[in-house]
Parts: sequence; C-alpha cells; structure tokens
Amino acid sequence: MNILILRHSAEQVILNGKRHVLEASELEHSTGYALNKKQNTQIKIGDPIYIIDKDNELAFKGTIKKKSPRKVKLNVKTETRQDFQIENLEPHIFVNVPFVKGWETHRGVKVMPVSVFSELFV
Repeated sequence: MNILILRHSAEQVILNGKRHVLEASELEHSTGYALNKKQNTQIKIGDPIYIIDKDNELAFKGTIKKKSPRKVKLNVKTETRQDFQIENLEPHIFVNVPFVKGWETHRGVKVMPVSVFSELFV
C-alpha cells in the first residue's frame, strides 16, 4: 500500500486564495494536484494521504475517499490534474518528507510505500 503526500503551502494560501491548511475541513476537498501517470496508478481509493505545510510545520493525515481527473488549460497546452475528496482528516505529527530533487520539484506530490513513510517517524 502506498501513501500520497501533498505539499500545501501557506504562502500560496495568502497569494492565491487556496484552501487553508489550518482548516482541516477545507482540505477535505484538495484540488489541482499534478500526478504523473505512474503516481496516478500507484494511488487507490482507501489509501492514506498526508498533507504537509512545511512553512508552518503542520500536517494532516486522512484517507482518499474519491479521486477525479480534471483538465486544466495552462497557456497553450492542457494538463490533467487530480482532485481528491478526503475522509477522516485529522491533525498529525509533522515530518519533513524528503523530496529527492528538492522541495519545489515533483509538482507538489510524492507517492511512497506506507512502510517507508512510517520509518520517518522513528
């Protein structure tokens, strides 16, 4: 089983009016994440999801209830983005999940095995 890790920036909340990480109820509908094809096939309904705000060292954990693709027009090309409905979303212990190529890469998402994720809390 895999876990989906979503970056959620407090700065983007202020600049672009995104859903606020401090309000878990708002994060139950997390939208516009760009998963690549491999990531999309690795994540299933019922898998855990971990949302982190590195700026404020906040984290929430829940379960994917629904995922749905949506086409978004960016400049001249169209990309597919994933919207998630999340259930049982609760505050969780923050851990700085490593993004191998850096925090600003991977388009805001990372998929990893639950067993590897659990080791981050030891």
